[in-house]
Amino acid sequence: MTTMPVEGFNPERDLTAPSLYSLNLSAAQHCTLAWVEDHGGLFDVIPVPVETVAEDCGNSVSTVHEALARLEALNLLVRTSAGLYRINARYYFTLHPELREMIAAALTDPPVTPDDRARAPRKISNTDARRRRTIRPVS
Repeated sequence: MTTMPVEGFNPERDLTAPSLYSLNLSAAQHCTLAWVEDHGGLFDVIPVPVETVAEDCGNSVSTVHEALARLEALNLLVRTSAGLYRINARYYFTLHPELREMIAAALTDPPVTPDDRARAPRKISNTDARRRRTIRPVS
């Protein structure tokens, strides 16, 4: 997928994050991040029940608490005031640079504006006009 360069917006500078390998994440932190992603935390805020994550990942509850704290400190996970989590979108964009470019272009492209033809009433085809003139008995 190729996109045209967007004037005044540098997706490499504005939407990137360090690679996960450079962050030196533990296996428990990788597993916790993967659990949040697998359960819909990429597109929505979700509750993260520590006991369930510990059981699914084969870790202790305290290890999951530590993993969540580190992931939140690294800003890989964003915690809401209600205690729900979601994955930082920049993390997702590092895995999918083609989407990052498309989003960057969408943020800077001009909005679509309807013209006079779009505001005009819809033209009725000849067939539709004949159907509307025919009165059919109800039986």
